[in-house]
Amino acid sequence: MLTADDVLNAKFQTTKFRDGYDQDEVDSFLDRVVDTLAAKPGTQPVTVAQVESVRFTATKFRDGYDQDQVDNFLDQVVEALRQLAAPPLPAPVVQTLERQPSPSAAGPLAASELLSRLQLARAVQVSTAPDTVLLRMPDGAARAVVDVRVTAAGIEVVAG
Repeated sequence: MLTADDVLNAKFQTTKFRDGYDQDEVDSFLDRVVDTLAAKPGTQPVTVAQVESVRFTATKFRDGYDQDQVDNFLDQVVEALRQLAAPPLPAPVVQTLERQPSPSAAGPLAASELLSRLQLARAVQVSTAPDTVLLRMPDGAARAVVDVRVTAAGIEVVAG
């Protein structure tokens, strides 16, 4: 995918005796694209529609950027903006049917064991809240995790 640095470092051949694009206009527009790809705060992001509809002043008998090179580069910018705007793919959800032994019977877990189990854990899809992590309480009730904190005593998982 095209990055802000790629746009910043883009170079185009210059033309003089054939049509080209005004260099200042192209550079100014690409600066806005850099800000968009870098997610610079306080700037108005450039949209795919703006890139597709941008028109630069044509030059002839003075320095300008090669039109084909700029147009091809703008096609790459369009693809990068589309990928940037694409929603992330949903995380895979696996339902487990096997019952895990209650860890509370064995006492508290070491932090390294907790991390290991979390890395290997399988998500259980809840139809009403598919992106919710649930804790099974000692009484058998399931409660949603609302926060995770690091305290002087260790890692604290807060259930709602």
